[in-house]
Amino acid sequence: MALPIHPPALLLANMAMQREEIERLAQLARLELTAEEGERLPAQLDAILGFVGRLARIDTSGVPEEGDTESDPSWRVDEAASTDEATRAQIIQNFPDRRGDALRVPAIFERPKG
Repeated sequence: MALPIHPPALLLANMAMQREEIERLAQLARLELTAEEGERLPAQLDAILGFVGRLARIDTSGVPEEGDTESDPSWRVDEAASTDEATRAQIIQNFPDRRGDALRVPAIFERPKG
């Protein structure tokens, strides 16, 4: 069964990226853009989105579906692995931000501070 043309993909492909949108995406990805990169990116992203639009218009009705996730071994169940106490202590000791035995990582759904 061929995948239908996805309207949001076509919409994105026809939408020019504004500088403010690029700056917001960079902030979400925690990227620091130079002024030169900020000037270059709109044209580069427009080219990429244009290509996505071209791909979205391709008729794939005769192409068989691939990627059966149920039988694909690369889609394994996430299981916790045990480790010896010395390795665990070394990981905790070397982690840059911790509180006791808890390892702290930056939040990904908050705006960066600063």
